Order: sequence, then structure tokens, then C-alpha cells
Amino acid sequence: MNDERAPTEAWLEFTLALTRATGLSELQAALTSPLAAQAGVSATLTVPPGAPADGLLLPRQGEPVAALHLGATPARQALALTQLIDLQLRAHAPGPAPAPESSSDSGTGSSTLRAYLQATRHLTAELDFAALNQRADELLRALLPGVTSSVLECLGTRWAVRFVSEHAALAVQAPVPQGLLVDVPALRDAEERVGAPLFIDDWDAAAQQLPASAAYHAAALQAFEVPEWPVTILAAGCRECRCWTPEERAVFTGVARAYGEALTRVARAHQLVVERATLRALVEFKERAAHSRNIGDLSGQAALVLRQLLDRVTVGYLVREGGGWRATTLLGDLPERLAARLRGGSVLEHEVLDAAFATGEAQFVPRQTTPPSVPGVDAFGALAVYPVTEQRQAAGLLVMGTQRAPDWTERERSVFRAVGRSLAQAFDREVRERRLAQQHAELQAQARSLQAFAQLSADLGAQEDRVALVRRAQEVALSLLPPGFAVYYEPEGERLWHLRSQVGSLRNEALQAVVDAGLDFHDSQNLLIPWRTGQPYYQSEYDPATDRLDDTRNVVGASATIPLRQAGELIGVFAIGQYEPHPWAPGNRALLEGVTRSLQLALDRAASLAELRRTTQETARSNAALQAANEELEAFAYSVSHDLRAPVRHIAGFADLLRRALGPLDSQPKAARYLNIIAESAAQMNALIDAMLALSRVTRQELHLTDVDLNALVSGVRATLAPELQGRAVTIQVAPLPTVQADAALLRQVMTNLLSNAVKYTAPCPDAQIQVWADAAPDAWTVRVRDNGVGFDPAYAHKLFGVFQRLHRAEEFSGTGVGLANVRRIVQRHGGSVQAESQPGGGATFSFRLPRQV
Repeated sequence: MNDERAPTEAWLEFTLALTRATGLSELQAALTSPLAAQAGVSATLTVPPGAPADGLLLPRQGEPVAALHLGATPARQALALTQLIDLQLRAHAPGPAPAPESSSDSGTGSSTLRAYLQATRHLTAELDFAALNQRADELLRALLPGVTSSVLECLGTRWAVRFVSEHAALAVQAPVPQGLLVDVPALRDAEERVGAPLFIDDWDAAAQQLPASAAYHAAALQAFEVPEWPVTILAAGCRECRCWTPEERAVFTGVARAYGEALTRVARAHQLVVERATLRALVEFKERAAHSRNIGDLSGQAALVLRQLLDRVTVGYLVREGGGWRATTLLGDLPERLAARLRGGSVLEHEVLDAAFATGEAQFVPRQTTPPSVPGVDAFGALAVYPVTEQRQAAGLLVMGTQRAPDWTERERSVFRAVGRSLAQAFDREVRERRLAQQHAELQAQARSLQAFAQLSADLGAQEDRVALVRRAQEVALSLLPPGFAVYYEPEGERLWHLRSQVGSLRNEALQAVVDAGLDFHDSQNLLIPWRTGQPYYQSEYDPATDRLDDTRNVVGASATIPLRQAGELIGVFAIGQYEPHPWAPGNRALLEGVTRSLQLALDRAASLAELRRTTQETARSNAALQAANEELEAFAYSVSHDLRAPVRHIAGFADLLRRALGPLDSQPKAARYLNIIAESAAQMNALIDAMLALSRVTRQELHLTDVDLNALVSGVRATLAPELQGRAVTIQVAPLPTVQADAALLRQVMTNLLSNAVKYTAPCPDAQIQVWADAAPDAWTVRVRDNGVGFDPAYAHKLFGVFQRLHRAEEFSGTGVGLANVRRIVQRHGGSVQAESQPGGGATFSFRLPRQV
């Protein structure tokens, strides 16, 4: 089945045709007639076998009279069609005289049908809720004399009275702005049996908690649930009777059924109205907002739109000031005490405001939850608030109130949300445009500053005198700011501020005399505050009490004082005074702080240049002395090496002659041991002498730089180490290595020393691992050799590359203690450096760094 609506007139004529049918055949004819097709009905009626052609069957033992097939009949018409045929069958069923209950049922069924059809004709065309209620009241009074009606809607914890018959008792007609409580027994019971009528005889106003209804003796109610619509109750009261007759009950039931269907149509139409109103609100407000860039104008336009679209509402816009709120726009009926308080500014605290700014969405406040601490708010039945934020901080509040009802309708909520959202978006746009304008001004100021800084940098680069540098910075700063003067102070202990540089006139001879003489260190807060905090201190309106200088009253309008550092240490305060009060905008602050940063860099550069000259001179003297000492030491080492070689050779030779002269020494183990020690010590001494000669040659040897392929070089070194690897499990992993610029012979010594050390110190390892690789940097190559050998204590790493330095006993590992010193000397001659890393038992990594271009 589909949900398309049939034409209203065709449906009414079709239902009337059904009510005129007196037999099954006539019902079948009506269902298959062209009128049924026009009404959107596609249904048939199947008659059981044995049914009389022109009569109706009575139900037998619960068996159906006939089967109704709905086909493609729309859902709404299908439900109504089923009810109609059921009522018609029951109303005209033939048979023996019914019992009293059956007679009542037959009469009431017919009455219900007639009332339903009559109500349908009267209510079908109504799409306005108020008009629907008025028409329903007129119909009920016509069908049930002495009866008046009312309509209520459920708004959370209360029932709002939406309609009261003008013929109702005066007490009932009295306005109820706060609504009725949901625990009124009759209303609660009606809501629980939604969709079915509730009849109450012998109405007791006191028991029902409705004293205004004391004039009534009987009541009938039915609750309706419609999508996107509050639960609604149609209530009827009778002042002339205490009990409802079956006929009256049937009539109310029929009218209520038709009212429920009409209410569904009203709800759908209302949704369209809400959507159109929302669009209209958006369009109208955006059109007005497009011509304004002032938030005051925008809030006024928002209030006008809400007042035009909604009935009798009061609208205000509040801005955040300090810790409170102040109204800039108020339209509508507002208690004077509340208006005065809002215009003057007041503190508003409520969880609804917190929720609004936390969620960024509209919040709707029923009467019973309004804060009683705000005088005058109790005059409203309901309130609504919409937050306006700037960078997630509370900036404004759109507020709306109504005195008509305790809560808002869905349409009112929708319109308020739309206008509030548009206002917030317009405010965001205005804030963005203001920020862009500010940023544009700042960019222009920065452009001027950059030009000035470029000139300042050029000027400062040629100066080294501190006062001259400060004076040039003062001149640049004043050229970019409104008229004023610049002064620079340095403290003399904690007694006095001494003026070191001034550009611009103070316009007051007495004040100039005081400044020239120096300012008291503790009384001059304008200087003391930035000196002690290390931060700039700005006064848009200068306070003479800051420095206890009365003579400044007509001279200084605004001031800025910025601490000045050199090499990270405070040295003085850079101050700017302007003749007129002037707010220090972010652009001007950035300009001043940029000037002082440039000045500090220039001061640091000047100090660095002076220190560099001093250091250069000292280095030159030290290098000359070191060069002389190195030459003497190398000459001494070379001489000693040659002078020692002959005695050592004699010791080794005579020890060998002595061994031969003594012959076999199997019977004299001590003598054999002594001779062995002499021979080994002589060999060790020869190795030391060779190492010293090699170290001396490295220092004196001229470098022959060429492109050296480290892959080939390492391969050659591995070949020379092959004998040392015999009988051991040693794995040497060599990653692809670069080509470097170096002396090939000397670099081969470096790799031989590093790899042979790795082989030596992994001797205790059953599975020795040696890795060789290189790390690239933009200006250098770092070659590393890592092993998993015995390692060394990193606390002694600084000794590794010294001459004759050993971190292991000679009994454990042989060596002269000169190899790594030779490595460092060779690498340093190439302009590089060496490094070693290790942990005891965790292996070692030796690396050397060579520049890409020597």
C-alpha cells in the first residue's frame, strides 16, 4: 500500500455511498464503483458461500461476515474503510431481536458512524490548529447540546490549554499561563489510553484537582499521538447531565475519531509552515545582515525578524562585559525592573546558560525552571537563549521570552534556532572581517618594520659600540611610531637609573634635568617592572604615579618599556614615550619588540666580535707555542727511537748468544724462563720503538689527497688480516662504503688499526661479529667499526686515543698502546675527528669522521 492521499471530495462521497448500502451486494458495488477509484480505494469484499444475495450475515461463533481485501488502497483510507464497513455490517445485521446490549451496540455503532461522517465533512478542510479546534467545538455543541470543549497539549511536565470554548463556564475560560499539572487524574488517564475515549460520569472537580471545572457534571476526553506534534487531548464537558448516554458516547467517539484524523493533517500542514517560516526567517535575516557589519545592528535586525515572525514575543541581545551581561537590544513588553537591570548590566548565572555555551546550541526554558533570582523573569511563561561565541568564549546572548504559554511550540523553536544560527554566523563573519582588517594593518606595519629592520641591520652591522647601536635602534623605532621620544637606561647597582642614550625631546626642561641626573632605582616602576619580570611593560595611558614624576603629566601620554639583554644577561631598559595616549596594538608591540630583538642581536654580535678578536689573538699565540712544542717533541721522539734501537738490539742479540752457549735448559727451567722474558721484552721494546717512529712519520709526512674507494681499501685490509682469523669463527659484515678524499696510505693504516683491534678484542667470543658501515651527512662521512668483543669502561674513553694508553692488561691482549693514537693523528690531519663508544662486555664501536671536501 502507498501513502498518497485521495481527493477529499471523492472520499466523502464514497463514504456516504457506503453508509447508504443495505446489503453485501450494494457494498460490493460501492467498492468497485468509479467513485471508489476516484477516492483512491482499490478493495473488494469476498462473501462466504451460502450468503443471501441481498442480505447481510450475522457473525456466527466469532466467524467473520465477509473478507475485505484492501489491495492498493492507501494506508489512511484503508483504516477508515475497514472501520466504516465494520460499523455498517454491525448496524444493519438482520436476525432475531437483539438483546438490550446488542440493541445498544447497534444504535451506538450507527450513531458513531454518522457522527464520524458528519465530523469528517466539517473538519476535513481545516489545516489550522485554532480553526480546527473552533470547528470541533461548534460540531460538538450542535450534536450534543449543553456540551462545551477544550483542547490541551502536553509540554513536558504541564498541559498547556490551547483552546477553550467561548460557551464554557467563565472559570474555565480564565487564562492558565502556567498550564495544568500532568498529574491531573483525568488527563493522566486519558494519556495512558491514547487513541480511545475516556468517559467520566459524576465529575468531581476537587478530586480531579481542577476547581475551575466545578460547574461541570460529566466529562469525555481522548488523547491523540501524532508524529512531530505534542500529545493532544480533546476534552468535552457537560453542565446539564451527570452521565453520558450510549448515544452521546457514540457521538463523541465519532467526532473524536474524525478530529484525530484532522489533527494529523493539521500537524503535517504545520510542519510545512514551520519549514517555510524557517526559510523565510533565514532569507529575511540574511538579506538584512548582508548590509550590516556591526553586531549591534545585526542583533537589532534579529530581534525585528523574531518579532515579525512570532506572536507577542520579547527579544533582547546581551553582550558580555566583565563578569556580567549588558543588554544592547530590547524589543517587546518587558517589566521595567528587568529592563533597567539588563541595560545596566547584571550577573546572570544558570545551568541553561552553561549548557548553551557548552553545546553552542539554543536552549529552551519552561516557566518552572526559570531562575527566580532575576527580578521580572517570572512575568514570562517561557524563555529561549542562543549563545554567540568568539574563539569559543562567551561573547553574546540572544534571548527571547513569551507571556502566552509555559513552553514553546515546535514552530517557535525552529524559527528561533534559525535566526540565532544566522546571527551567530553573521557575528563570526564580522569577527573574521575585523580580524582580517587587523591582520592587514599588522602586515602593513610589519612590512614597514621589515624595511626599517633591513636598514637597521645594515647600520648595526657596522657598529660595535653599545650606545651607538642603541641610539640607531631608537631612531628606527621612533620613525615607525606616533610622535614621541626614546630613552635608554642602565642601572648603577640598585641605587640609580642612568640615562645612556636619548632621541627626541621631553618638551620640559625640568623633567629633562631630572632625567639627566638619573632616576631613583626603586621609585621608577616603569623601568623596574620590566627589569624584574623580564617582560615588556606597556601603558596606553601613562600614569605619572608610576615613576613619581609630576613633571611628566603633560608630556607623556603613553609609554612602553622593554628589557634589553646582551649575551642573555639584562643590561638596561629600552623605553619609548609618546606625547598622546595611544593604545598599544599588537602590530606596534611586535614592531617595538622586533627592534629590541634586532638590537640585542647586534649587541651580541658586537660582543662576539670583540671576544673573537681576543680569542683569535690568544689562539694564534697558543698555536705558535704548540707548534714549537710539537716540533721539539717529534724531534725528541725520533731521536729517542733511533738511540734506543741499538741497545735493544744488543740485549736481544746477547740473550740469544747466551741461550746457545748454555745449550739445552731442560734441567734449568728458571734460566729458560729468564731468557724468554728478556727476548719477549726486547721484542716488545722494538714494537714500541717502531710505533713511535710510525707516529712521528705520520706527523711529519705530507698528505697526498686522492679519491679513495673505501670498499676496495677495506677488502685489502681484510686480506692482510686473514692469518689472524685462522681457526676462529669471525663474521665481518661490510655495508656499501663511499669514496672519500684522503691520503690512501694513511687511511689504510686507520682501517688496519680499527679492524685488527676488532679482531683482537673479539678473541674470547665463540661467534665474533664485526660490522663496518658509513653514515652520510651533508658535509661529512662517518665510518664506523663495531664488534661484539670485551668492550671497555666508557668512563675511560677519553684515554683511548692517547699515546701508550691501554685499558686492558698486556697479559690479556697484546699491543703497544700507540695504534689508536696514530688513528686520531691521521684523522685529525684530514680535518676529521674520532669517537669510541662501549659498555664492558657489550662490544665497542669506533668511528671517524671525514669532511666531504678537505
